[in-house]
Amino acid sequence: MKRRIIISILVLVALIGFSSSIYIVNEDEVATIKSLGRIVAVVTEARDAEAVSKNLKANEMNIRMIPEKGLHFKIPFIQSVDKYTSKYLTYVSNQEIINTKDSRRIEIQMYAQYRIMDPVIFQLALGSRAQANKQMDDSVYPLVIQSVNNLNFDEFFDQNTLQDIVTSRQKIANERLLLDYGLYVSDIGINRKKFPVANVKSIEEKMTLQIQKESEKLIAEGDSYYVQEQAISDRDKVKTVSEAVEKAAVIRASADAEAIKIYQESLNKDLAFYEFITRMQIYKEMSGKTIFIDKDNAIFELLNGY
Repeated sequence: MKRRIIISILVLVALIGFSSSIYIVNEDEVATIKSLGRIVAVVTEARDAEAVSKNLKANEMNIRMIPEKGLHFKIPFIQSVDKYTSKYLTYVSNQEIINTKDSRRIEIQMYAQYRIMDPVIFQLALGSRAQANKQMDDSVYPLVIQSVNNLNFDEFFDQNTLQDIVTSRQKIANERLLLDYGLYVSDIGINRKKFPVANVKSIEEKMTLQIQKESEKLIAEGDSYYVQEQAISDRDKVKTVSEAVEKAAVIRASADAEAIKIYQESLNKDLAFYEFITRMQIYKEMSGKTIFIDKDNAIFELLNGY
């Protein structure tokens, strides 16, 4: 009976020891393994193994890497395991009023998606999600503020411009976040943009003034274009008329020359015909008039014929 009790106790101890010697790291977890309170191993994402190894060396830590998740063994009662989620976590800032480069006030709220990449550094530096969010307040939020402070009002609402600046700063911030806190930020953005109530009227007036200026500019450009086109049209018109007048003058001169030629040829052939033409011209000019002419006057002879 006594022997049976001893065997039962030994089996129970063995079961407890065995259960204490195994641990499972799920696919959405990372973990650290401590031996007598000191971290001796780390379970990471396979994709992060190289980066975590370099990060630990940069922090002068010699820790065994376990890049595979699943079932693992540890020394019972001596080693312990701390697990953390490897899922992306969302940080949302408080709403804050900030100034753009051209002194426009805008109320914004930002967000960041981050995850625990190096659980060793995370555990030593932060240890909890609450502390991680606080670090986002201290490290990531100022990054967005600085980006906005360097943009004019119009540039701030250009999503590509803002995102390019934030992304470039994000890469630099990630280097320090990983080295000092074991965190990696995958996305930073602004999910809320609005104007302070006190500024709405002022902004509306400025926007109206801007629209008026733009409208006046477009009208002026249109008027200038019209004047240029009208000047070109007038020049073309003057040129066409001048060419027509010149051509008509040439034709008229040619006709007059031809008429004079015919006239001269006629005179050369028949003087009497010339006197007849002259008499007809005088008749035309004296139509409706009364004149007195001496009978010896040459004109009198013309009028009487020959």
